[in-house]
Amino acid sequence: MAPVIACFALLAVPLAVRPGAALPANDPGPFYPLRVGHTGERYDDALPAGADYVLRRGRLPAGLRVARDGRVSGVPREAGAFALELSATEPSGLRHPVRVALTVYRGDESDWPRTKPSFRAPGPLSVRSEDLLLDVVSGFDGSTVTTRVRLVLPDAAGGPWPLLLFHRGRGFDEDSYRRLHEHIASYGIAVASIEDRLSFSGDSFRATNDRYDLWRAELGMESASSVVEAVSDSLLDRSAAPGDPLWGLFSADALFFAGHSRGGGAVHASHQRSWELRLRGLIYLMPFDLRYFADVRPPARPPAYSIFAEHPRTPSLVIAAENDGDLTYPIADQLIDRATGPMTQVTIYGAVHNLISDAHAAEGRARISRRSEQSQVADWIVCFVRRWADLDTSLDWRLYGGGHQGDPLAAVTSWRPSQRTLVLEDAQDGDVDHNLLGRNLVAGLRRRELSSYPPVGDMGSLGLRHVFLTPTRDVSAWRLETGGPLDASRHVRLVLRLSQTGDYGWSGLALWARLIDAAGESSWYRIHDPVSGGLLPAWDGRSPHDRMLDVHLPLEDFFPASGSSGADRTRLAAVDLFLLRRDSGRVRSVVADDLRFE
Repeated sequence: MAPVIACFALLAVPLAVRPGAALPANDPGPFYPLRVGHTGERYDDALPAGADYVLRRGRLPAGLRVARDGRVSGVPREAGAFALELSATEPSGLRHPVRVALTVYRGDESDWPRTKPSFRAPGPLSVRSEDLLLDVVSGFDGSTVTTRVRLVLPDAAGGPWPLLLFHRGRGFDEDSYRRLHEHIASYGIAVASIEDRLSFSGDSFRATNDRYDLWRAELGMESASSVVEAVSDSLLDRSAAPGDPLWGLFSADALFFAGHSRGGGAVHASHQRSWELRLRGLIYLMPFDLRYFADVRPPARPPAYSIFAEHPRTPSLVIAAENDGDLTYPIADQLIDRATGPMTQVTIYGAVHNLISDAHAAEGRARISRRSEQSQVADWIVCFVRRWADLDTSLDWRLYGGGHQGDPLAAVTSWRPSQRTLVLEDAQDGDVDHNLLGRNLVAGLRRRELSSYPPVGDMGSLGLRHVFLTPTRDVSAWRLETGGPLDASRHVRLVLRLSQTGDYGWSGLALWARLIDAAGESSWYRIHDPVSGGLLPAWDGRSPHDRMLDVHLPLEDFFPASGSSGADRTRLAAVDLFLLRRDSGRVRSVVADDLRFE
């Protein structure tokens, strides 16, 4: 999660990324998810600044209004998922629609379904495929690109279908992912897999212009992003043309970009331009982070364009392979640190870089089968696309809640902007003595604010930090003071991201959380114990990288200490994290981040 201020910094970006750029045909308008709200609580959010907004279709919940400058404010009186369309007029006079989504829950979130729908098995629809050869013009450098596109389509009545544009990785072809794409299409999602030979070379051919791949790899990924954009425009135009064989197949209102490996780097470039590209969501699969390359740091070295530290708010899903033999450093992991919109990051245990394809040999130490890896990747993609194409809030517990705590298959962490989110510590100030609200105190441990990411590429320029807690005694504690009595009565959970250094997993350490109120009364929550278990997985050293995952601690499940009435949540004074060493022979640090009330 990026520092809270980053969310507001994005509101200053102009609506038109390319001044004077023509709007795409059949323009559905940019997509913008507002922060989650709760009934009976003050709400205040805003669309990107720089335009006049007028509501055209749909409605906000009773109690909220939208001003001409894009500010959404009030006190919502009804819960639900709300979709609306506004007309935005820019200073240049350009007018276009803007699609807005808002989820409002009841104050106690009793209407948040605690379900985890699974899409690991193929869906109910049969599928068909066809190949296209398209000539498109890349907006990156004006090159005319001839690209093969493999369409995998639901073979059923219905539609138009959500359209998932997919870009291959380096060394792969557009048809290398047939089983994955058929699995996705069986749930009513059209997939267009793009070859794009111009961007980077593969095993069976040479790129037509090797400067993209051999000399400046980031240019190949930014070029690939523009090729995906051009292909999407072509397919949507054909889908809107009566008499075309593709007529009526694709929904311009539900457009998603996905990419694998360097194709994931292309997704990052598209995420940077997602407002302009009218995207509902982006899916990174074992991706490069473009900030690995110093030449994209603003103002960037031409012909590259800048990649900023904070992402636009467009929803995103990141899927990493725990034992990735290609991206052997956790290059995908820091994407969650820069999220300003809804993001879910999944690390599949035992997965490797290449088994997402149908035939490529494994890179790294695969601990699961190709079929298992593909089905898990498809499962998360279908879940994400359905959530944002249909605004299906029944999937929120899985994507943004505690639905996968202690999961033996994957580590899951997420960021979901909410009006009530209160961050206690994100480590971004580099000050070990203060958190965002009050003081940090330690007993029996060493606390440092460092980056958990390896010193490769240009990652250090991001300035990202995490809290490293290294026990010096068998029982140690980290206290976060609130800076005064804090009313957390409207919050329902305490959330934090955790990982652990070393390759022994959580076998040697127990973790407890404690709430302290202004009168000294306390309540406890056992997060994990090596003997009795808990919310953390029993990792067994399968990877040199222990990945971050979220723990969600319901405040109603904290229990009072013996002889105590329990902490008064209207007057909290501190939050404690206790570390208990169960194996004194193995000293390792706990890495914590984004500790917050939700």
